[in-house]
Amino acid sequence: MENKVVNKDEEKIVLNVEMKADEWEKSLQEAYEKLKGKYNIEGFRKGKAPRKVIENFYGENVFYEEAFNKTITDFYINYLQENKDVKPLKNYPEFTIDEIGKDGYKVTMTITLTPKVTLGEYKGLEVKKVVHAVSEKDVDHEIEHMLASQAKQVDCEDADKVLENGDIAVIDFDGTIDGERFDGGMAEDYPLEIGSHSFIDNFEEQMLGMKKGDTKDIKVTFPKNYGAKNLAGKDAVFYVTVKEIKQKQIPELTDEFAKSMGEFEDAKALRAFIKSALEKQAQTRSQHETENALVDKIVANSQVKIPDEMVEAQLDAIMHDLSYRLMYQGITLEQYADMMQTTVDKIRQEKKADAENAVRTRLVLEEIIEKEDLKISQEEIDAKIQELALNAHKNVDEFKKSLPNQQLDYIINDIIVNKLYDFLAKENKFVD
Repeated sequence: MENKVVNKDEEKIVLNVEMKADEWEKSLQEAYEKLKGKYNIEGFRKGKAPRKVIENFYGENVFYEEAFNKTITDFYINYLQENKDVKPLKNYPEFTIDEIGKDGYKVTMTITLTPKVTLGEYKGLEVKKVVHAVSEKDVDHEIEHMLASQAKQVDCEDADKVLENGDIAVIDFDGTIDGERFDGGMAEDYPLEIGSHSFIDNFEEQMLGMKKGDTKDIKVTFPKNYGAKNLAGKDAVFYVTVKEIKQKQIPELTDEFAKSMGEFEDAKALRAFIKSALEKQAQTRSQHETENALVDKIVANSQVKIPDEMVEAQLDAIMHDLSYRLMYQGITLEQYADMMQTTVDKIRQEKKADAENAVRTRLVLEEIIEKEDLKISQEEIDAKIQELALNAHKNVDEFKKSLPNQQLDYIINDIIVNKLYDFLAKENKFVD
């Protein structure tokens, strides 16, 4: 198989690849041996029909696709092995078939190259440490959240009690638009916390002052960007009945409460545990932000020209991740765009700078990894897998079998990135 470079620059290599007749005939015969069992020809047992018979029946190009895919893939693999300096951007090259027939084929192959990175200074830099301190006020705030999460709802015994923010009203409601009921506009015994803004417009505000047993027509207007298009921008009337009023009973931080939350001797021990947990979170956050500041400085010192297709691929990943997270909130990307009074295309455009920065950062870090010859051993991979298996309460063999290839790649990447950050931390200075 012959090849000739017809164009080579920093972005791509263009090759003319030619398969000669003798090699092509051998490849076609191998394709026949592999595929002959697929063909049923009258007068022959399955898999026993001669190649010429199959070609006469199905066309002389019946084995071309199999032979072509095999030979062009083998050529590409061998080419990369022989040309170690060629770093393709994609797993597979692009090609156009110029000629193909019984005497072989000619192909124009384009290999898009990974962008060249010109590293700036990445050693001996000074970066200010990011420090997040934990105050007693932070601890108080966390304890308030914990107490609120353990609050109980109790019936209000006061017959003259009027609804206030923070109260829970158990209501029946029946909504209409232009006198007609609509899907989702009716419910019974619905618990609504007043002031939570769970309902649209000023629904909850209009309930302030109502008592148990009161009824009221509440008039609202659905937002123009409301998720349900048939309701968006429409005026609605809800006939509301308050059946019960409940109040939150928030516990106090006592020794008994602390004991109920785990193995804590008293409230002081619980508070100390919360403070320690917050300090660990703050330390992790500080470390990550300091490392990111160093990486940002290194990237700013470096030069790299990013192909548009890499940015677009990263944008695809960002938008897919956003869509996936929104799905767990029960809305689509289109509905989210409507709620934000924008469009999916505009959101994508707004994310472009993030995509460019992510690609640039990745390329610079990969260049450092290669230049410094940072590698990981099988022992390091096995140790990480053992750690993950322990956390998942599985034995190592069972855990390995459950790992998809993509997850294994993620584990390997995580190890090498941590090794890179350890290297950068040793080679640079963090100042207070």
